[in-house]
Amino acid sequence: MSDTNRITASTRVAIEFLTVWLEWDRESATEHIYRVLKDPDGPTADMAIVGLLNLSMLLAFEMAKAQGAEDLQERARKYLSNLSAQLPE
Repeated sequence: MSDTNRITASTRVAIEFLTVWLEWDRESATEHIYRVLKDPDGPTADMAIVGLLNLSMLLAFEMAKAQGAEDLQERARKYLSNLSAQLPE
């Protein structure tokens, strides 16, 4: 499998994981994610993490675009920095 295909596949796994997570049944979502990661034919944990990072980046860029940012990376970085500062300790 080419690197591009692996990255696309890992991003699709991330979309799947986030989709089940958004259903708010955390126990079922956790069980599903665990089953997928333990499947010998499934993605490895490191590829799932790469996919989650790719998906996060895509979503951050979409948010920056929606806000009319010229420099998507810079706007996404500022947003993440602000978000981090606002999280409870």
